Amino acid sequence: MVDLTTAQAALANLLRDASASPDAEPVLLGSATTLAPRLALYRGNVFANARKALAAAFPVTEQLVGAEFFDGLAREYARRSPSRDGDLTRYGDAFAAFLGEFEHVRDLPYLPHVAGLEWAVHCAHYAADADRFDTLKLASLPDEAWGTLRLRLHAACALFVSPWPLAAIWKVHQRDHLGDRTVSFDSGTYRCLVSRPLWRVQVGELGVAEHAFLEAAQDGLSLHRCVDEAVTADPSFDLGPALAAWIEARVIVDLS
Repeated sequence: MVDLTTAQAALANLLRDASASPDAEPVLLGSATTLAPRLALYRGNVFANARKALAAAFPVTEQLVGAEFFDGLAREYARRSPSRDGDLTRYGDAFAAFLGEFEHVRDLPYLPHVAGLEWAVHCAHYAADADRFDTLKLASLPDEAWGTLRLRLHAACALFVSPWPLAAIWKVHQRDHLGDRTVSFDSGTYRCLVSRPLWRVQVGELGVAEHAFLEAAQDGLSLHRCVDEAVTADPSFDLGPALAAWIEARVIVDLS
C-alpha cells in the first residue's frame, strides 16, 4: 500500500507537469482516459490560483510585460516553484530570482530588480504594525548615551540599491499616478526605501548618505556608527532633520 506522502507527491507532480501521464502514477485509481480531463481541470485551478497570487504581488511587472506574457511567466514559475504554504499571500518570494534566470526576459534586465522591489512592497503591506516612536525616550536620555543608541526600523522597511530607477518605475505604474509616465534610464546607481507610514506602502528615493545611515541602522550599528557611515558617504549629511523626518514617517519606530 502506498503511503500518504508518496500519493500526495505523485498527485502534485501530475498537477504541476501537464506532460506527465496518469499511467506513470499507479497511486491514482482509474484509466488515463478517465483521469486526464479531471487532472486538467484541477491543473487549471492550480495555475489560475498561482497566476492570481502573482498578479496581486507583482502588478507593475505584469504591466511591463503585458497580461499574456505574464500568464506564461506565472505558469512557468508555478511549474518550477509550487506553493509550499497554505497562505497564497506568501507565494512569490522566489519570483524575482526566477526572472533573473529566465532566458526569455534577458532583454529586460531591469525586470528582476522591479520584481524584487514589488515583493518588498507586498511584504510591507502585510508587515506587523508598530507603535509611533516615543520621542520622550530621546528627551530623557543623557548626552553620553546618544552615541550608543541603536535605532529600530519598522518591519515594513526595505532598502534597495540598483542600476535601475526602481522608485520612478514603480511610481509611474501606480493607479493614481496622473503625471508624465516617462522614466529616465540614465546610467548610475539608484537607492530607494520601501516603507509604510500608516496603511499605504510608499516607495521613496534616497540619497547616498540617507541610504548609508538607514542601512547601518538596519544592521544594528550604534547611532555613532550610523552617522559615521552617512557622513563618509556625504559630508553634508545633517542628522537632525533626517531623524525627525524618519520618526514622523514611522521609518524609525524604537530605540535601545
